[in-house]
Amino acid sequence: MPMLKRLVDLGYTMFIIIILSAIVGLILAFPVMWLWNYFFLNFASLQINVFQAWALNVLTGILFGRASGERKR
Repeated sequence: MPMLKRLVDLGYTMFIIIILSAIVGLILAFPVMWLWNYFFLNFASLQINVFQAWALNVLTGILFGRASGERKR
């Protein structure tokens, strides 16, 4: 029983972390959406919604983010 309780607690903790990460990611996507829509309003009607801004955040994090194994110089 103690092993099962630890597994359930671990699963619950992982679930909470995933949900909180998604909420924080969506909150951080709003400024990206607002800046994108403000900047491209003058050039074309290329407006994005919050989920597209969230995907843009993830994409830029993958492309320009620092790898965890790299050292800061």
